[in-house]
Amino acid sequence: MRILVTGGNQGIGFAVCQQLAIDHNCHVYLTARSPDRGLAAVSKINESIAKFPDCTGSVDFIPLDTSNDSSVAAAAKVIRSKMLSSSSEESGDGSENKNKLYGIVNNAGIGLNTGSSGDIINTNLYGPKRVCEQFIDLLDDEHGRIVNLGSGSGPMHVARSSIEDKKMLCSPESITWEYIEQHVKEKINSSDVYGLSKASLACYTGLFARQFPNLTTSCVSPGFINTQMTAGYGASKTPEQGTLPIMHCLFEELEGNGWYYGSDAIRSPYHFLRNPGEPVYDGVNPFL
Repeated sequence: MRILVTGGNQGIGFAVCQQLAIDHNCHVYLTARSPDRGLAAVSKINESIAKFPDCTGSVDFIPLDTSNDSSVAAAAKVIRSKMLSSSSEESGDGSENKNKLYGIVNNAGIGLNTGSSGDIINTNLYGPKRVCEQFIDLLDDEHGRIVNLGSGSGPMHVARSSIEDKKMLCSPESITWEYIEQHVKEKINSSDVYGLSKASLACYTGLFARQFPNLTTSCVSPGFINTQMTAGYGASKTPEQGTLPIMHCLFEELEGNGWYYGSDAIRSPYHFLRNPGEPVYDGVNPFL
């Protein structure tokens, strides 16, 4: 089972890569902007894999900067070549069918204490869109899954929005890319561009799920995790504690497509921040 993880050199992305390789015996394509950091992360995971003799998982580094069109396209080309070569060795006929990607985890993101407004939108919204568009033909078209890393800041952005915006932001069944881009354009100079980027990503998740219903696409909040991005903000949970909803959306049977899940892996609303333990969201948009 092959899974691509963006931003896998540190934080939640690294924890996801390590768990996928060791706990789920996956072949992981760990991507990062920095080759040095990416290769160091792969080396560290390989050291952990060596401690488990029965583990058949593995990890491979691929340079990928989600904020750059050319970088994403180049990474897709490299992985396509690797999968074709592997399939050819296993089947002898050059078939790609046996080695499609099972999943993509769009983890790479910036915000809070990193990046300008334009950088945050480019990385957190357009980055996953680039990856989805470049890698969609490499995904298993029957069982493929995509998990986009959202944030509790997304629902908080929606909660502060106008009623008219709430109607659209909470309507994945009718959201359009044109609306998402217009909303971003209007709000990009607001005080919470990070929340804007993550709310927009959840909207894109719903849109993508409508466009490609054969794939299972989800958006999740990992919770308030202590990473480089949140340093100094009081987060206390470890990156390993932030992987629960990601693994749930990758491997468990899901009742819907394009949904947003909270840090406890329960379907959550996008018009307010649902805390773990609170009732599951029923999917009703209260603003229509």
